[in-house]
Amino acid sequence: MSSTVRFCSKLKYFAAKATTDLLKSMHEVKQQQLEVLRQEIVDTGICPHLRTQVTQLVMGSGNPDASIVFIGEAPGKKEDETGLPFVGASGRFLDEMLAAAGLKRDDVYITNIVKYRPPNNRDPSREEKTAFAPYLAKQISIIAPNVIITLGRHSGMHFIPG
Repeated sequence: MSSTVRFCSKLKYFAAKATTDLLKSMHEVKQQQLEVLRQEIVDTGICPHLRTQVTQLVMGSGNPDASIVFIGEAPGKKEDETGLPFVGASGRFLDEMLAAAGLKRDDVYITNIVKYRPPNNRDPSREEKTAFAPYLAKQISIIAPNVIITLGRHSGMHFIPG
């Protein structure tokens, strides 16, 4: 093997390793940014009338490097209990749809417009959606997906006002 071939092989190896390390680092940065955003929501006291009635904030879950983000309207009872979006009946249906598309939850990111469960699973109010909108925008900016899929009337109308 010539020294040029050996050099090219080593260069290719180090380039691949550097790329892998960079991607891992970017993933960790995104995770950290999402956690900072989560804490900002808690510390700022967004929608205190909701916050006092819930178990926890439901920020989102999945791959922060995902090219697809699913956005629902607000957490339900099961989501409030677990801290994860779409884990109830709607979550099972979403899992089936993802599987039919050859995807799993780890391939996508799932969140809601409103991060606290409205009482009695009522629809989120305009004020609640407005209060959380800047945080959703930051969340989307951090993840930087290629595609956003809205799940339901409220999330759809957030992106298509009318």
